[in-house]
Amino acid sequence: MRSLILLAFLSLTACGRPLSEAEMRFASEFHGSDLDASKVRIRQAPVLKLYNATYPAPPRTTCAQKLLPPPEGPTVTGAPGATVLFNTINVNPDYIARDYLPAYPDAALLLASMFLAHELVHVWQWQNRATTGYHPLKAAREHRTQPDPYLFELSETPKFLDFGYEQQGAIAAEYVCCAALAPKAPRTTRLERLLTPHFNLAAMTTRLDKSKVLLPWSGVELDGICD
Repeated sequence: MRSLILLAFLSLTACGRPLSEAEMRFASEFHGSDLDASKVRIRQAPVLKLYNATYPAPPRTTCAQKLLPPPEGPTVTGAPGATVLFNTINVNPDYIARDYLPAYPDAALLLASMFLAHELVHVWQWQNRATTGYHPLKAAREHRTQPDPYLFELSETPKFLDFGYEQQGAIAAEYVCCAALAPKAPRTTRLERLLTPHFNLAAMTTRLDKSKVLLPWSGVELDGICD
């Protein structure tokens, strides 16, 4: 019921801003022609701060988790960073930005790049719903029925569309992380193989390889981060 109320509220709110020129380039280079980035809007959604959730602390086995300091306990609690409703990315005010990639492709804020890749996958899911079967309510249902809908195992599901909707977003973010920090690593190769049937990765990967990648904290250990 809470998910229904939240989606109903968000559907009545303002349109938001279009993607910046750099964000458009990133979207085009990652998501390809199957995403109409001109339809995407990003808007601030203060209501998201009201929806705290507690999850088991995820294992530090992914590039995305190794980018951040380890959690202090067995669980993590927080409000959603964003939720996508059709073509609109509704962002928690704590994570809103006028431009997530202001210096792209010369430099890339890695967490911001991962955030944008994840959320744009949900827009892609909507725009290609005849193939993906996506609807925002289906994605919201994952949060009610799974302890952590973002966790995924690459060895268990061979096709991208066989994963859950939030898992698909997490896979896209993980690929950005690995492509930026360990482009030749085994995990990067597995992720690329999974994503390639649906996304145009080559241009973005080439850009990231030449970009100055900005990490979120000084304690990131790059050795083996995507093995």
